[in-house]
Amino acid sequence: MISTKVAENFNRILERNPLLIHPISAGKVKLIPSKTPASGDNLGKGQSAGQKTEKKKGQPQPQQQIQKSKETKKEAGTGKAKPTNRPVEVNKKEDIFQAVLLADNFTSSIFGPNCPLRQEGLISLANRKFIDYTLEALSVSGVQEIFLYCSNDVEGIREHINDSKWSSLPNCSIHVIVSEDAISLGDAMRDLDGKGLIKNDFILLSAGVVTNMAMKPLLNIHREIMKADKGVVMTLLHRKMKSTHRSKPKNQSTAIVVNSNTHKIIAFDAKPTGKKLNIPLDGLQGEMDIYMDSVDTGIAVCSTSVPPLFSDNFDFTCMNDFIRGIIINEEILGNSIYLHRLVSGYACRVVDFDTFQGVCCDILQRWTYPVAPDMPFGSNPNENLYNMHKNFVYKAANVKTAAGSEIGKSVMIGTNTAISKGVKINASVLGNNCKISPDVTITESHIGNNVTIGMGCSFSRCILTDGTIWDDSAPQIGKLIMNGEVHPIQPPIEGAEDTDSEQGTDFDEIDDDASDEEPGVCGLQDVDFNTFSSEVMESLSRGFRQNVATENLVLEINSSKFAYNMTFKENSLLASNGKK
Repeated sequence: MISTKVAENFNRILERNPLLIHPISAGKVKLIPSKTPASGDNLGKGQSAGQKTEKKKGQPQPQQQIQKSKETKKEAGTGKAKPTNRPVEVNKKEDIFQAVLLADNFTSSIFGPNCPLRQEGLISLANRKFIDYTLEALSVSGVQEIFLYCSNDVEGIREHINDSKWSSLPNCSIHVIVSEDAISLGDAMRDLDGKGLIKNDFILLSAGVVTNMAMKPLLNIHREIMKADKGVVMTLLHRKMKSTHRSKPKNQSTAIVVNSNTHKIIAFDAKPTGKKLNIPLDGLQGEMDIYMDSVDTGIAVCSTSVPPLFSDNFDFTCMNDFIRGIIINEEILGNSIYLHRLVSGYACRVVDFDTFQGVCCDILQRWTYPVAPDMPFGSNPNENLYNMHKNFVYKAANVKTAAGSEIGKSVMIGTNTAISKGVKINASVLGNNCKISPDVTITESHIGNNVTIGMGCSFSRCILTDGTIWDDSAPQIGKLIMNGEVHPIQPPIEGAEDTDSEQGTDFDEIDDDASDEEPGVCGLQDVDFNTFSSEVMESLSRGFRQNVATENLVLEINSSKFAYNMTFKENSLLASNGKK
């Protein structure tokens, strides 16, 4: 029990301090004037204001307050305190499901390096925008926050989002992130890291991805891997494809070596040549699987450390750079990448015209179900509903086909489109409000909205953008016609995603003749190279003399490499031969 003397001292303190500090929410304070009792109020006989006051009814005395405070602490320590809602809100915020959607193709257009269609997200595929397919997959999968990153045609992206259902999703928010200076995936990741937007493991995918898969199970697979390997930073989603598959890129082939048990990537070669594949010696542990039929779907599950890794390594410009860098520096940084191959479901990324046409046929032939033309999905699901006919022919409302026209397999025709007699259409898509004159042939081509085609025209593997008027009867093969201008459809630049192929070079690939090259052939100054050379040789000499552990030597040499901005090839040449 507290003595009467303590209570009297407490009252004197209250009288001498005219202001009391009273804490309120959010760490703010409010100054409340103290109520000093008036002379004679609540005082006993012969007592002054500085002496002990009488008990007020219902007002606890200091002795009672201290006792009550002790009881409250004791109750809180036993877990009996009444919980508040604030911790629950914090947990919800921490568990938010995030995704990053890249609306741009940073390398070149999917229809060729000189194609004016730079904004990949707004390209129409089967009369729906690329971006609608990816946003549909993410929103249906329960993603709560989507960061839509774009650098080209920003106003077009915003207008498309605001004028569609994407602006009013009940449980999902879409944030358009704009950076006109971003020219690569690495720039985008560094920008997101600088803004501090990524709070949890997230889904990374491109606008050219078409999938009917749920994203939450992929995230769960990645988190299960994290329980066994704390250093995993990414899980790639790949799909098995034969070399003759219509949706497989013709100019891309990837060789991947993974651990048979864990599916951890041991070696990765985006451009395998010949019959040889270099595998690091430290990866030769246990059984391995070698995949030569694996195709990237454009979907990856990333941990929160991916954006900082791009920020720390400015030589990471594309996904291939990132994968190579993580594998090569695994023993230094302790990071790893895993591979998940599709067992069921559909996922494919459009990277050129071949995959554009192949994925379109997959949609029309319902390999992507429920992502199909006769299903309500996309930015405005209740508009332009299609009816399916035999041979995978889809027609919207008010389509007029004259007698004598031939509609082949895998054809899609938009609303209010008129087709004259003698027209032959096969494996093609026609937009809304199109007028096709007699004797026109359209094969494996894509016609936009409000297009008018004159008599006797012929198109094969062509694209006509919205509003095109064409009456030239000369056959058009492999052309993109936009605003009256004709552009050849070409495959993307081979290796456009491979900005520095030397970074993927292993020691076994190094040619001894390269040591005869003159210093500075890679643009490095002689002074920097000489300083770097002396540091590396000093590290190696000291390591041999003092029997330094190999991993410590590797760490020291790589730190010098990053300090002087040396490439992997120059670093390995110097470490193995002692000269450049």
